[in-house]
Order: sequence, then structure tokens, then C-alpha cells
Amino acid sequence: MNPTTPNPDPNSKTPDPNPQTPDPTGPNDPGLQSPGTDNIADAEATQAFEQDSFERRSGLYRAAITLERTIGILLMVGVFVLVMLQVITRYVFDSPLSWTEEVARLTLVWLTFIAAAFVSSRRSHITVDLIATVVPAAVGRVIGTFARLVVLAVSAFMAVSGIMMVDIVAAIAMPASGLPTALLYLAATIGFILIFIHTVIEIIMVARFPEENPDTVDSTAQLEGL
Repeated sequence: MNPTTPNPDPNSKTPDPNPQTPDPTGPNDPGLQSPGTDNIADAEATQAFEQDSFERRSGLYRAAITLERTIGILLMVGVFVLVMLQVITRYVFDSPLSWTEEVARLTLVWLTFIAAAFVSSRRSHITVDLIATVVPAAVGRVIGTFARLVVLAVSAFMAVSGIMMVDIVAAIAMPASGLPTALLYLAATIGFILIFIHTVIEIIMVARFPEENPDTVDSTAQLEGL
């Protein structure tokens, strides 16, 4: 009597004798990605917007910087809304508002100087440190101090000039919106005053607490491995 062999189930799958295992060194493996440039860029971005020691110590200063950031965000939203309103009224309703372009321009000016003040508080303005990072550390710190003194001098000059311009154009109104033209120059005046204050605080904190507030040149050189 011949034994019968059961028929295999047509829906069953035969195990693969040579299973494919994922290659740990595939193209998406993070280990193959270049660690240099990306890591430096991420570290610079993180360090650039960290609170400095004075901001951590002083609740009042921290609140002032938070206010600058909040005003900057609101101004950015305002510019977007005004521009969109101008486009919609012009090209959709064929009845543009006369004041939107002027107010959007004024809002953009305020956004520029308030944002510049906030970025100054975090020492995140664009800098050219090609020379400062290759010279000896002491020379690099001298260059950094000189740069901050230049910022102080320019900020003071521009703030005083802005106050003078506000006084000169105080009686002039913008043609479309009727707002005072002095608002344009007041934005620059307030922005440079804030930059001056932030730079003074930076100089003091770098001098008194160098371990908590490393010079910008030292931080950049460390990130770049110099």
C-alpha cells in the first residue's frame, strides 16, 4: 500500500532559503552621512539662539527679550496680512485699498529693526570670522572686542541721527494712510537704541563671566575645530 503525500496548500508560501537582510551600510544609514558640515551647522544654529547668562539671571531682561521676539512675530504676521489684503483687493475685487502698501512698508521697517535688536541680544548677527578664527586666541578676542566697540559707536550715531530725523519730519504725514512720517525714523531709532543696550550688556558679561559667555570668535573656532 503506497502512502499518500498530502497536497500542498496553494495559498501557503514557501520560505525563502536565502532571505534578504537589510544592509546596515545602506544609503540611508546615518553612519555614512558626513558628520562635519551638518553637525557644525546644527550646533551653530542651536548655540546662536541660546539664552546668555544675563538673560538667565535677570527676569526683567528675559521678559524684555521675549517682548522683542513677540513684537517681531506680530509684525511679520502683519506684513503678510497687509500684502495679502492688497493682492486680494487689487486682483480679486479690482478695488485696491490706497493705504495697504504704505502701511505694509511701515510695518516691514519696524519688523527689520525690532528683529535686528532681538538677534543682537542672542549674538546671532552674521559675522565674517575668517581672520579671527585662524589668529591666536588673544588676537581673536581683541578683534571681537573691537567689533563690539564699532557696533556701539555706529548704534549711538544712528540713534542720535534718528532722533534728529524724527524731530525734523514730525509735522509731515504719509500721503495715503495719514500716519506720521516720523514713525519710519522712530523704528530705526528704537532699534539702534536696543542694539546699543544689548551690546553693552554683552561686553560686560563677556568681561566678567568669560566662562559662561565665551567670545563669539572662540565659539566659532571651537565649532569648526580650529
